[in-house]
Amino acid sequence: MPSRIVFHVPSLRGGGAERVFVLMANEMARRGHEVTLFTWNGEGPNAALRSDAVHLVDLGIAIRGDGFGKPATLGGLMRSAGFYRRLKPDAVFSAPEFANLVTTLALGLGFSRARFFPSFHAAASIPSNDFGSKLAVLLSGLVAARATKAIAVSAGVGRDIAARGVDPGKVVVINNPLPPGGDLRPQAYPWQAELAALGSGPVIATAGRLVGVKDHKTLLRAFAALLKSRPARLVLFGDGPLRAELEAEAQALGIGSRVLFAGYVNDPAACYAAADLFVLSSTSEGFGNVLIEAMAAGVPVVSTDAPHGPREILADGRYGTLTPVGDAAALAAAMAAMLDAPTDAALLAHRAADFAVERIGDAYEGLLKAN
Repeated sequence: MPSRIVFHVPSLRGGGAERVFVLMANEMARRGHEVTLFTWNGEGPNAALRSDAVHLVDLGIAIRGDGFGKPATLGGLMRSAGFYRRLKPDAVFSAPEFANLVTTLALGLGFSRARFFPSFHAAASIPSNDFGSKLAVLLSGLVAARATKAIAVSAGVGRDIAARGVDPGKVVVINNPLPPGGDLRPQAYPWQAELAALGSGPVIATAGRLVGVKDHKTLLRAFAALLKSRPARLVLFGDGPLRAELEAEAQALGIGSRVLFAGYVNDPAACYAAADLFVLSSTSEGFGNVLIEAMAAGVPVVSTDAPHGPREILADGRYGTLTPVGDAAALAAAMAAMLDAPTDAALLAHRAADFAVERIGDAYEGLLKAN
């Protein structure tokens, strides 16, 4: 029987949780459910991914820095309560952490009896300094009490939230989905010419926000070490507050002429098509969507053994090499070895199929029957 479902994320900017929820909203709508994507600010690259079958409710609250500010947040909470009171959904999914808390409060204020599925995407080891995230952790007991089930994107994240007080019986592990194949027509982008201008050698790619937890400095140092033994090129897809600092680091290492900062690219297929090797250098990863995307494209992967997703995705190293966090020498050696003997593309694609959006959709739909 079709259900009235809400997926709530604060905005549709370029985060992993936002992309996952747009994909799952699309999949649930494809299955015949009445689906609303509810956001406080509907601007951002993930907005283009929404299916016409998914209804969008956008409160149009301005983003200031990385959040909304306290007065706007209080206003958004009250407007959210009114939204849930009017819509009367059967089920509500929310992410990330602060949105889980806001949704808990809004459901209460709106007298909603909807099944509630807060989703947790980050490992506990990711430091959080903003007020909203700290408050969400402090009040996580409220979320745990209201939750029908708590979704963890990896088993490690599930252990983290159980350690924080979520009833282990409520924790369900549902990995993030692999985006479905999009438009396969080749397109030309300015960064492709810039990459070609770097010279010869295999292309090593990474993708993600240019923030501390992604530890691009270790990747740059590892790449500098790799260049001592072979020609290669490095391209970083993504943008963020550390871009200028990382560009300066590349120059200081003497590798600036072999490194491209391509910025945010909303066409992952084009990024992976350009790569001979994909590398993830994070200090912490709740899951690691980019790993399965690269594998689906047949691109071999090397990743730090960041808690928790990479080890689970790569099956303890069966599908790609894992290196210690922050160890540039080990990362350089793993990159060289993978370039010399890459993992079979068919094996990578077979593993990536485990995360197909249809399979993940089965797990989400199964929750609609949860008690």
